[in-house]
Amino acid sequence: MKAGLVLSLVFLGSFFLLSLDPARANEGAKFLDRSRYFFETIDGVKIAYQKLGEGPETLILIHGFMGNSTNFEPLFDLLEDDFTLIAVDLPGFGLSEKKIEKNLSRRYMAWIVARLAERLGLEHYHVLGHSMGTEVATWLALNEAEKVKSLILLDSSICLPERNSVPGSIFTKIALRLIFMNYDFQKRTFKDMLVNKESFSEEYFLKNYYLVYQTPLDIVFNLAENQDTAQLRENLKNLSVPTLIVWGEQDNITPLEGAKCLFEINARLVMIPNAGHLIMFDQPQILSETIKGFVFSSISNR
Repeated sequence: MKAGLVLSLVFLGSFFLLSLDPARANEGAKFLDRSRYFFETIDGVKIAYQKLGEGPETLILIHGFMGNSTNFEPLFDLLEDDFTLIAVDLPGFGLSEKKIEKNLSRRYMAWIVARLAERLGLEHYHVLGHSMGTEVATWLALNEAEKVKSLILLDSSICLPERNSVPGSIFTKIALRLIFMNYDFQKRTFKDMLVNKESFSEEYFLKNYYLVYQTPLDIVFNLAENQDTAQLRENLKNLSVPTLIVWGEQDNITPLEGAKCLFEINARLVMIPNAGHLIMFDQPQILSETIKGFVFSSISNR
């Protein structure tokens, strides 16, 4: 019995060691343009963000789970003439601070983004969230309704059943390490989220892999322990800002058929063909035109 346990630990330990790929992760660092980043300390947490464009309308971009502000890079050139873009790295992700003692509920992260907007002197702004970022964006729209001019939800996770905890055993930590730090697994997962495989860029992936590699497992456990998605769903009926829901037709991560809870929102739904979970990579041109059309029509209708 003991021998079997030891062998299992050795086997898992070997997987753990093999899953680490610091050389490739560090290779991705050279593709990261740090000169485009700015930093503000909010509630004792250093928050990184990218600011681009000088357009008349401000659009705050909020990434999803294990994502970062670079996830929106395919949209930057397409939107920066019409918007001032603020792409945020949520606490624990990207270049934002990793040692977080706060409880990372989605509502708290929305509060962080709201305080960042205040720090930047933004009186009114539009908000776009992707995947888990739609939860943060929606909390922001609910709590700052007088400031948020419109809300855009890409491939939302709001209707997915939440898990209130993640087992903290050594086996779980090894498994998560293998998932989130393993180059081959992450690359395969990234490609699986794309419909147009030619959209894959090794340079971009290495940069993203570098940033994912920096995120400690404590952040993953913190997010799992402090989910407030069920509470968010209960508050959807109170959402008052103009809302656009966008979905990739081939999204197999957060499929539209599992998003029934969003149907109670008075929102417009746009399906984008030949796009998976990462719409901004599969169909950046169509997505950017959809965003601009919605935002400027919502302004003219007010």
